[in-house]
Amino acid sequence: MVGDAFMSKAEGGPDRQFVASLEKGLAILTAFRPDDRELTNQELADRTGMPRSTVARFTHTLRKLGYLAYHPRMARYSLTARVIELSQTGFVITGLRDIIRPAMEALSELGHFSVALGIPVEKGVRYLELVRRPEAIVLNLEVGALLPFLPTAIGRAYLAEMTEARRQETLVRLQAEQEKQKPGMLETMKVEVERFATNGYTTSFGAWWPEINAVATTIRVVEDGDPLLLSLSGLSSTITPDRVAEKYAAALLSTAQMIQTRLRRLYSN
Repeated sequence: MVGDAFMSKAEGGPDRQFVASLEKGLAILTAFRPDDRELTNQELADRTGMPRSTVARFTHTLRKLGYLAYHPRMARYSLTARVIELSQTGFVITGLRDIIRPAMEALSELGHFSVALGIPVEKGVRYLELVRRPEAIVLNLEVGALLPFLPTAIGRAYLAEMTEARRQETLVRLQAEQEKQKPGMLETMKVEVERFATNGYTTSFGAWWPEINAVATTIRVVEDGDPLLLSLSGLSSTITPDRVAEKYAAALLSTAQMIQTRLRRLYSN
């Protein structure tokens, strides 16, 4: 898990208010991906890093609570409509349906690119919403797709907004996982941190996929927890460095600021 749970671990101090069993239960639910209809206890154990016996207790409990359904012939579990109920409530109260989606649609009209809203999770950034024109489909990515932190603009925006201490702790963890595939990525990250501090956005020009460029920023609704992440991505012939500097970055930042202002009004504080 990212957020406060990850922060407490990264900072090395015990948190007596932190309920580890709740973290594990949520890890079971979030282990399901968009292309997963059912998963076994062993598959869930592999994804969460928990022992199979521990996973079995949590899947049993989540089944009793109505969040998982059990398929005995295959010995597999699937998410139930009760999880959808939670997500639909979240879509409404967070403003995703009435504020964020329309703003993303308006931004997508500026060019042949995709506009994505993401949230950070332990292994990367998960797409929460995606808007794109038909001619902008260049990668087979859908809502629920998981993008790595270091080579993507949307991941770099999340890392760049962190405090220096927390970012360094996070980069130590990521180096072993992603630096092996992309040498020099940590050095590039330093440049993006400076870009974010100066201009408010991060970029990725062919660092994740050749011929795919992107620019991203953050949306902070409340000071507590992680920000939302907003990005534009498309072919390098469309999202050029010059166009980012001259037009697309400003449009992205303007949209993010508008979303942030409207979402903050939803909260009394």
